[in-house]
Amino acid sequence: MIGTKILLAAAALAVSSLAGTANAAPWDHNGNRFDHRPAPVVRHEFHRPYVEHVRITDTLRFRHYRGIGDPTFVRGHYVVRTINPFGRTVFVEVDPYSGAFIGEFRI
Repeated sequence: MIGTKILLAAAALAVSSLAGTANAAPWDHNGNRFDHRPAPVVRHEFHRPYVEHVRITDTLRFRHYRGIGDPTFVRGHYVVRTINPFGRTVFVEVDPYSGAFIGEFRI
């Protein structure tokens, strides 16, 4: 009787351990399907609008920068030639989507 219980417990343990390893199988995360067909192409047909130049000048004025030139779009952000609060000529980077101040770098 005790031997039968031990055998049934061992069989139940073996079956439950196999079910756990099936869940831990590796998954193909590169977008391909299981049979390695290419994934369907999802196209987003919307464009986030850029902020107006007035918003950029307001952001600079809020941080006590005086704009010398017009904002120029360079590599994914706006760059503006300004004079910082200490009187030095610097370039300022501004986020084109929110108008947030990113940083400055000297010429």
